[in-house]
Amino acid sequence: MHDLVCKFVYIGDKEFGESVDVHKNRVIVKSGTKFYAIPLDLIVKTEKEKIILKEFDKKEAELEGKKWVKEKSKPVSLEELKKYGFE
Repeated sequence: MHDLVCKFVYIGDKEFGESVDVHKNRVIVKSGTKFYAIPLDLIVKTEKEKIILKEFDKKEAELEGKKWVKEKSKPVSLEELKKYGFE
């Protein structure tokens, strides 16, 4: 699944964004300032630096993307920072 991260994402032949994660059977795509969580079964093809998707419900994908942001962007505690060498 990590081979789907850091690729340019296209819908057909039009560039849409860049993949940043794979989470719960969805590829997370950053497009502008928004994040979209798109089901993996909508991937038509992958290439070395590219993912090509079928059309998808952008509103639903954006809602799922917001859930991903909330789950993944939790604040880091001072103890966690110290654990990683930041003091």
